[in-house]
Amino acid sequence: MSYGPDRDWLIRFCPPEQAAALTALFTVEREVSASLRGELEHQVAHARLEWWLEELTRLVEGAARHPATRALAAAASTQRRSPPDLRSLVEHVRVDLAGVAFLSREELDQHLHAWGNSVFREVALGAGAPPAMAEQLSSRAGAPVRELELLAEFSRHARAGRIYRPLGEPAEPHARWQADPLGVAEIAELEARRRSLAQQICDAASATTSASRPSLRVPLLWMGYAIERIGRAHPSALRRTLDSWRSAVTLSRGNLPRTLSR
Repeated sequence: MSYGPDRDWLIRFCPPEQAAALTALFTVEREVSASLRGELEHQVAHARLEWWLEELTRLVEGAARHPATRALAAAASTQRRSPPDLRSLVEHVRVDLAGVAFLSREELDQHLHAWGNSVFREVALGAGAPPAMAEQLSSRAGAPVRELELLAEFSRHARAGRIYRPLGEPAEPHARWQADPLGVAEIAELEARRRSLAQQICDAASATTSASRPSLRVPLLWMGYAIERIGRAHPSALRRTLDSWRSAVTLSRGNLPRTLSR
């Protein structure tokens, strides 16, 4: 079963003791996000989200029922920490389902942080790093990683009514962002945003300490994957950023997976 190329890749390269928890986390993310499937009736999609909100509340309260949430609770208990709070993931998907127009950068950032404060935060905390460092990394890198994921398929999302850029107030017409192909000005704006996000991720990696980087291997790998994917599509624009990321991050005795070291 695949969770997408980046998540499958993380499970493959994570320390073996973290694989079960990562798989459980991505299972929860996939099941919550399944409410966005186009063939679902709107009421059914909302019913799914309500069930998952109740289940994630049970997880926080120590009474999880779903196999994936029970696995997350068990992993957290092994690390002697509280069960993860993933409830903001439901809000993130609920906003996507509604096709909300983001009028300001602040509104869009709030939406992205709902994912970063749930899924990415749990990846960072589950890596076993000092909690303060894990919290700092997830606060700085979670939203940029998510935005790069969404921008990688910007046009597909836009045609479904989900436009991941601020539209201003009053909102500008959606049409120019739903065009296929996008116009020159729109492509340039998205490219500039991708470069900015890649630099934010590099800066977040640089802010980690050398001692904490081996225990932050998984979230740092995810950050590297995010900018590597953009770099493959736009090598000249992001080559300097990729080089900066590689020099800033040391992973597990300095050995990078082949996909990041070439």
